[in-house]
Amino acid sequence: MTAPRRGEQFRSLAETAFDILVIGGGISGAAVARDAARRGFRTALVEAADFSSGTSSRSSRLVHGGLRYLEHFEFDLVFEASRERRTLLRIATHLVRPLEFHFPIFRDGRIGRRKLDAGMWLYDALSLFRNIERHQMLDTEAMLAREPGLRADGLLGGARYFDAQVDDARLVVTTIVAALEADATVVNRAEVVRIDASDWPGHRTLVRDVESGREVSVDALAIVNATGAWAEQLLDRVAAGPGAPGLEEGAASAVRLRPSRGTHIHVARGRVGHSGALIFEAPQDGRVMFILPWREDLTLIGTTDEFFDGRPHEVAATPGDITYLLEATNRLLPASKLGPEDVISAWAGLRPLVAPPADGADEGAVSREFEVHQNPPGVFTLSGGKLTSHRRMAEETVDRVQAFLAPAGVKALRKVDTDKVPLPGARFRDLDGLRRRIRARARGHGLDPASADRLTRAYGTRASRVLDLIERNPQLGERVVEERPHLLAEAVYSARSEMALHVEDVLFRRMRVGLETRSGTPDAARRVAEVMAPELEWTAAQQAEEVRRALTCRALDDGAIHEVAEWGRVAR
Repeated sequence: MTAPRRGEQFRSLAETAFDILVIGGGISGAAVARDAARRGFRTALVEAADFSSGTSSRSSRLVHGGLRYLEHFEFDLVFEASRERRTLLRIATHLVRPLEFHFPIFRDGRIGRRKLDAGMWLYDALSLFRNIERHQMLDTEAMLAREPGLRADGLLGGARYFDAQVDDARLVVTTIVAALEADATVVNRAEVVRIDASDWPGHRTLVRDVESGREVSVDALAIVNATGAWAEQLLDRVAAGPGAPGLEEGAASAVRLRPSRGTHIHVARGRVGHSGALIFEAPQDGRVMFILPWREDLTLIGTTDEFFDGRPHEVAATPGDITYLLEATNRLLPASKLGPEDVISAWAGLRPLVAPPADGADEGAVSREFEVHQNPPGVFTLSGGKLTSHRRMAEETVDRVQAFLAPAGVKALRKVDTDKVPLPGARFRDLDGLRRRIRARARGHGLDPASADRLTRAYGTRASRVLDLIERNPQLGERVVEERPHLLAEAVYSARSEMALHVEDVLFRRMRVGLETRSGTPDAARRVAEVMAPELEWTAAQQAEEVRRALTCRALDDGAIHEVAEWGRVAR
C-alpha cells in the first residue's frame, strides 16, 4: 500500500467532522489512533514534528515486564506489562524479539542472592509463568562461563531470565500505518496552534502545516492529548469563551508531569566484551542499568534517570550522562576500558512521568503508571506510562472517550481488537520461514543475508514491497553506507508508504542508520537525499538543505561526546 498523499490527508482535516482528534504521534498517540479507528470512530491524528521524534525513538528499546519495579511494590504495573509483552510478541513478531538477560550480583551490591531469587520467582509468577522461559539462578562459575568478561572480584553469581527487545521508532511508524489503514486521517509536521472550546459541544482546533504555513480548522467532538512531555504546554493552548466549559480552576495543575531524562549510547560490540544482555546495578548510585546487544555488531548502553526541568525540545545527552554510562560499564566489564572515542552516538529522551505527590522522590522510584485526565470536557490528557504498555494505555483511554461520546449518540461500530489483530507486516506463522523466503528472494537481487534479515526484522511480510522497488530499480539495492545493512530502497519506501518527509526522518527513525554510524553519516545523508528527491520533488537547493538539516540532528548529543573527550576523565 502506498500511503495517501500528505496533501490529501491535510485537506481531510478541514473537510471531515471527526469524533476523535489525537494530538501527538509518539507511541501513545499512534496506539490511541489505531484503537479508535479500528472501533469505527472517525479519527484524526496530528504530530507537530515527525512520528516518534520525541521520547518514543529515544528509549532503551525494551519490551519488558519491569523487573526493577518490584522493589517499589508496583505489582499491578509488572503484571500488566508482562501481559502486554506477550501480546506484542504475538501481534508484532517481526519487530519484538525475545532477549535473554543475565543479572550478575556482587558482594558490594545492594541486591543479594536471596532477594534476587525471590524477585525472579515473583517476576515469573506475575507473568503467570508464561514468560519465554522461567528464570534460572546461577553460581559464580556458571555466570562467568556465560559472561566471561564480568568483573570476577566479589561476584556472587546471579540470574538468567527473558524479556524482549524492539526497534521503538519502527514500532511507532508501524502502528501509525495500522491507524492509517483503519481509515484514520494522519498528518505529521502539523502543529496545534489553538484549541477553541467556546463553541460547545465539540472543539475546534487550529492546526498549522509546518511545511507550508497553511492553517486549517479541525472539528472534533473529543480530543486526546498524547503529547508526552509536552502535555502541559498543549493544555496552555486551550481557550474557552465566556460560559463555555474551559479549563477548570486548578485543573491545569492536575496534569502534573515530572519528566526524567534518560540517556543512551551506542558503541561497537567488540569493544565491550559481553555475550548477551546484561542488567546490573550502576556502581555510582545503585540504579539499574542495561548493556544490550543491538543488531549483530553494536551495543546499547543505558540508561540514566535524571529529573529534567528544561524545555522538552532542548533535551540532549550531557557529558555527565555519557561519563556515567562509560564508567559503569568499565566497572562491570573491566577489560572493555571504554572511552569517549568509543561512543558512536548518544541520544536522550524524556520520560513523561506523573509527578509524585511529594517532592524529594528519587527519579527511579517515580511510578511508571499512567493517568488520563479530562479537562475541559472532551479533552483527555494521557500522561505517564511506558512503551511496553502502550496498547493497554490506548485501550483504556479510548474506553474513557467512548463513554464520553455515548450520550451524544456517537458509539463504537466494533469492539476493541488491538490485542488480536497483527500489526502491518506481522501476518505470518513462522519468523524463520519468512526470513528464509526473504533471503531467497533477496539473493536473486544480489543482496547479502545481513541486508535481507534487516528487511525481515524491519518490515515483516512487507519486506517484499521493498524488494519490489529494487526489482524495478536495481540501484536501490545498494547500501546506504557500506558498513551497515540498510538499503537505499528503504528510503524510497519510507517516503511512499511511511510518510517520511525529510532525510532526518529516514536516517534517525525509519532506518536508525544515523545513530549506528559515526563517520558515515554525511555520506548516508547525501545518498538518501538523492533517492528521496524525485519522490518529494525537491530542487537541488532543497536537496542540499535536507543534507545540512540531517547533519545538525546529532549536533547537541555529539557535542556532549566531544566534551567528555576533552575532559579526559572517564575511569577505565
